Amino acid sequence: MDAIHYLADKIKCAWRGGKVVSILFLDVEGAFPNAVKERLIHNMKKRRIPKAYVDFVEQLLTGRMTKLQFDDFVSELMTVDNGIGQGDPLSMILYIIYNADLLEIADVTEREDALGYVDDVAVMAVADDFDETVTMLKHMMEKEDGGQQWSDDHNSRFEVSKSVVLHATRRRQKDPANGRRQIPLDRPPLILQGQVVREVESFKYLGIEIDSELRWQAQMQRGLANATKWVQLFRRLTRPSTGINAKLMRRLYISVALPKMTYALDTWYTPPTKPEGCRRSKGSSTFLKKITSLQRKATLAITGGLPSTATDVLDAHAGILPMELTLLKICHRATLRLCTLPETHPLHVVVEREARTMNNDQAHQGAIKQLLRIFELKPDNLEKISPETSDPARPNNFTIRITETREESMKIEEEDNSDIKMYTDGSGHNNRVGAAAVMYLKGALHPIKTLRLYLGTLSEHTTYEGEATGGILAMWLLEHHPGIRGKRVTVYTDSQAFLQGLDRRKGKPAQHLVQAFLDAANNLPCQLRLRWISAHSEVPGNEKADEEAKEAANGNSSPTDSLPPYLRIPLPRSAAAEKQAYHAELKEMWCEDWEKSIRKERMDRIDAEFPFNKYCKMRDGLTRAQGSLLTQIRSGHIPLNAHLKRIGKSETENCQACTGRRGAIPAKETVTHFLFDCPAYMTEREKMNRKLGRHAGDLKLIMSTIDGIKELLRFVGETKRLRNTLGDVTPQSEEGNEY
Repeated sequence: MDAIHYLADKIKCAWRGGKVVSILFLDVEGAFPNAVKERLIHNMKKRRIPKAYVDFVEQLLTGRMTKLQFDDFVSELMTVDNGIGQGDPLSMILYIIYNADLLEIADVTEREDALGYVDDVAVMAVADDFDETVTMLKHMMEKEDGGQQWSDDHNSRFEVSKSVVLHATRRRQKDPANGRRQIPLDRPPLILQGQVVREVESFKYLGIEIDSELRWQAQMQRGLANATKWVQLFRRLTRPSTGINAKLMRRLYISVALPKMTYALDTWYTPPTKPEGCRRSKGSSTFLKKITSLQRKATLAITGGLPSTATDVLDAHAGILPMELTLLKICHRATLRLCTLPETHPLHVVVEREARTMNNDQAHQGAIKQLLRIFELKPDNLEKISPETSDPARPNNFTIRITETREESMKIEEEDNSDIKMYTDGSGHNNRVGAAAVMYLKGALHPIKTLRLYLGTLSEHTTYEGEATGGILAMWLLEHHPGIRGKRVTVYTDSQAFLQGLDRRKGKPAQHLVQAFLDAANNLPCQLRLRWISAHSEVPGNEKADEEAKEAANGNSSPTDSLPPYLRIPLPRSAAAEKQAYHAELKEMWCEDWEKSIRKERMDRIDAEFPFNKYCKMRDGLTRAQGSLLTQIRSGHIPLNAHLKRIGKSETENCQACTGRRGAIPAKETVTHFLFDCPAYMTEREKMNRKLGRHAGDLKLIMSTIDGIKELLRFVGETKRLRNTLGDVTPQSEEGNEY
């Protein structure tokens, strides 16, 4: 995704300067199998990779043997002298090192560039016209130390017949034969190794269809086709009466189908918006409309509702945000990640530049600028998250212990005979975040030192940051306490997440605070131990730290000159807090849309607690058929005659069970009639009435408890009215007897 952003930015920057861009997409034949071990080792040494890693890779690729097997034939063992083990997780990193020289064939100027992701390589040239860009591409490939030289040295032949060139521009020229007509600019052929490289109007690079005008129409069509495929596969797993239950179907959709449907969404999709003063909205509204219909098919599969059910009702009962909000969530998450890239990342400069010019309405605006504007994100205010580069084998200068039970943690604290005890806490109080640390000497009843810090609101920082900050405050108190060398010091915190995070070497939110704590803790000359203590355990030190953290959350920080230098300036905004805050905004937007729905009034008579989290939790413990029936009852879209007549699937809306009964008045077969009024099911209904008592006629109350739902299901099952469509929905006990 970052590679696509970089490529698109390079093209649009050239267009703003009145230039054109030609891109040569190279195809390396047999990339992994043809890699030469000796050349790989040479490249690793050239890039100053530590000798231990070089030796490990050399041993890994030495003395390998393999067999070939097909049908009933198995070959003898054969020696493997070449290649990188494709499928090995390390192989991707090794090939990036192997072909790194290929990316250096371009001069470090704005006119030339090269982009690579493992064996997918693109070479770019920027100039005034395509005659010049084609000449530049040819020169980059054929010059000394160019692309062809790399190919020969690395045993990696370019498949010219599969390589393509794409000429990117939106400029056109007048047709000499007709002055009122516009035609594409002249594009001379690119000839490499005596073959003409095929010219294309669009090309799939890293799974994204890049077109010559960056309109992304081809990619949208590809995205819709891919989404259709995944939804069809998803729907095959279930039917209204059989298949995987709603809980697992929802999880499968969110974790597998949806990411596949929206791959690299932020690079080519623009959320529809209506800028102030504009008559029409801008953005990818057509794509949104079509993919919304695809999610509708998925929510039908999750809930087991009838096809006539309204989309907003299906989304609510599936527990899935409407597609418009889902796409906003995905784009916001991707944009937030771009804002947290470190300075070493190639896109960092791009993001910073686009943020500075966010309000400038310049031509050929990139996706990054549009997303920053839509979500009002400012990279300068957000924390930066870097890849973890510390040595995982380097031990910390302290020990960590997390007990299994609350009681055990309290017992350890009570028996602790340390010279100094520290208690830290981070508090999210009154929508604010504060941190504190208190220091106790051995046997003391009151702390000798206390530090507090107010971080900001919960939309800017997280409680986890408060816990980490509390740890930093504790280290600062210890560092400036006289005579701690060799002393036994125990630091207590009620955050298991913070303690566990100290051993997890990876880039993550609040990483800068964790690193600041580690730097301070590993430089202390004392015997340092970190321990978990259960919150609200009535341990005096822990309760005092909690009290001080709440005081800090109210805005009462310690004097600035008493704080660690790292905490004397405002902390950057947390990416995790921003993500949580925006997710809350999306839920509010969903609730506002539901308030405007014409279905709300009817649903309120059954369940007014939108979103229907309580209902979804109860439904998740039922069978597929039972869950489908509940959705149909709640929505009113159920195979009873009143509804079937409305959608043209029945000739009558009357209850057939009542027809022919002497003295009976024909009645509409609605949900209410079927459940509470139809005399044909009086015997079955009496059982339900005895079980439910005075709530027997109130569908809203019945639906509010799992016991009421099971009685309702038992009643429907005994009537056998819906057996043809849903089968037997009667609940069964663990012994197999009916409830």
